[in-house]
Amino acid sequence: MRLARPPKRSPQESTITLINVVFLMLVFFLIAGTLTPPLDKDVTLISTLQSEQAEPPDALFVTADGVMRARGAEVTAPDYVAAVRQKELLLPEDPVTVKIAADRELPAERLIAIVGELRDAGATRITVVTERAMP
Repeated sequence: MRLARPPKRSPQESTITLINVVFLMLVFFLIAGTLTPPLDKDVTLISTLQSEQAEPPDALFVTADGVMRARGAEVTAPDYVAAVRQKELLLPEDPVTVKIAADRELPAERLIAIVGELRDAGATRITVVTERAMP
């Protein structure tokens, strides 16, 4: 008499392996990722029709009243440029790039004056951060 073989069972996939992989990926992204500071809540960015897409800036925010803020604290142009130099470990002869996120209600004369203050403080390249207007 010949007995039928029991059906072959496929091995069950372990969910522990999947959980371990997901956990390792989470730890990797927490370590490797960078957190960007939020935009200043009192600043409404200037809208442009064409702009390059970039990550949210770690920028100098300028309110409609002309107050300069960095990471929520009020700063002056020389203090901000010095902080950028220190953060990026720049030598005195190295070029300094500053990003300005100005409020759309800020008068152009005040924005030009702030750019002049930043240049006098040692900034060599100044970029104005805008947001892309929705068509």
